[in-house]
Amino acid sequence: MLESFFLRIAIAVVALTIAVGWLPCPAFAARYDGKLTIVALDAETRERIAVRMELRDGRGRPVRVKSDDVISHGNYFVFDGEVTLELRKGSYEFLIEAGPEYQTRPGHFTIERHAEDETEVVLQRRVNMQAEGWWAGDLDVQQGFHDLPLLMRAIGVDLVPVFNQENTLGKCREAKVPKSVDVASQSWLDNRRGGGLLYLNADQPVEVCQAKADESTMPMLARATEAGAEVIALTPFAWELPIWIAAGKLDAIQVIHRHALGDSVVDNEGWGRPRDKAFFPGKTGNGRWSEAIYHHVLNCGLRIPPAAGSGSGMNDNPVGTNRVYVHCDDQFSQQSWFDGLLAGQVVVTNGPLLRTHVEGQPPGHVFHVDRGDKREFQIGLSLTFYEMAPVEYLEIIRNGQVEHTIRLDELAKQQGRLPPVEFDASGWFAVRARTSKSQVYQFATTGPYYVEANYQRRISRQSVQFFLDWLDEARHEFAENEEVLADIAAAQPFWEELLSKANAE
Repeated sequence: MLESFFLRIAIAVVALTIAVGWLPCPAFAARYDGKLTIVALDAETRERIAVRMELRDGRGRPVRVKSDDVISHGNYFVFDGEVTLELRKGSYEFLIEAGPEYQTRPGHFTIERHAEDETEVVLQRRVNMQAEGWWAGDLDVQQGFHDLPLLMRAIGVDLVPVFNQENTLGKCREAKVPKSVDVASQSWLDNRRGGGLLYLNADQPVEVCQAKADESTMPMLARATEAGAEVIALTPFAWELPIWIAAGKLDAIQVIHRHALGDSVVDNEGWGRPRDKAFFPGKTGNGRWSEAIYHHVLNCGLRIPPAAGSGSGMNDNPVGTNRVYVHCDDQFSQQSWFDGLLAGQVVVTNGPLLRTHVEGQPPGHVFHVDRGDKREFQIGLSLTFYEMAPVEYLEIIRNGQVEHTIRLDELAKQQGRLPPVEFDASGWFAVRARTSKSQVYQFATTGPYYVEANYQRRISRQSVQFFLDWLDEARHEFAENEEVLADIAAAQPFWEELLSKANAE
């Protein structure tokens, strides 16, 4: 089997004043004045590492590098350990990184005519997530097969399914996947009016392009599950989310998704239930709405794990901009990674590196409380900062509400010890790290820990009603589509029965 995951590498930045050349954007330069060779090294091993580089000229315009040694994408390029830049004279600013596990700093250099020089960029690693048993994946990537290994190494991602096919409103997009690539390493995306579904880890191909534009997603969903695929909701606000949940077919929900860009957001809920902008305003509204929907899922007593994907190849996000870390200990393989994902042993992030354990257990664990008893949980925390995502504070979330807010200076005074969270009834809790960015909802959150009192799950009436109201709105949205209306009618009894079992407001 040809692996669809590749081990990660480094991160970097440096300040230089050297002679080399300049390249205007967007056109490639026909000539150059000087050369600068950059070698990226891991500080500890002194081995060359793949990195991602952004380069801007003296006017702040992105410089596009044309070289057989780089892969260019958007306003950045990646290279494997060494690159020679042929540039025109002038001053340049750059950023070099290899993902959140290494330091990232900006740098600059100057090019003079006829210059030719070489410099080493030594990158200091701050954390080794693999050594702690955490392995990074990005589930929504549409980059070319041959580019994918380097793109992954340059940003520190361990697993990315190889894109095969996408159906967008009945229009098909296919990739050239070598026949030697195992089907289980590939991905298919059914992205029509009802919302997007990612199919991964299948035993046989999922021919999503066979579905018509206005057809319900349910027939293709049935075929995909028969093919053994894991089913991931592309976004939480997809119109048919309550239908998929009621059918029991959903394995995970991307809480951070392709609408979340590095420094901005796709600020709409296209093909999904729109947010109320009075409650979810501004550029962070789409991300906060996505997370709020997921919390309603958990408050219904449903244990569907969170996931993340970047949409790289369909937007300017580098691979791994949005990622899900899965706890696999040191037994990493594609199968063990998906097993950990489905067990909820996850952290999703588009910035900070957050890891927790409670009584030695990763997220996804179920704790039990005897009737009439109380139980206090102390959360063990590891947090690593990433220059691209300055953490402002931590929150402990209990049943969808903020139980504790901890500023970083307070955390330091407590020597990194979080306040305990107490339960005398069923519910769930998680830890969230928030950044100060206002142009995108940037955060990291653990998967939920579950608490069961008397072996019963907590089911909130308000959250179940949230999805019943959703079905009512979907009826209006799909009023002319009898097939989807039939799916809504089939889902209704599931939510009504869940409402009859509700044991919390």
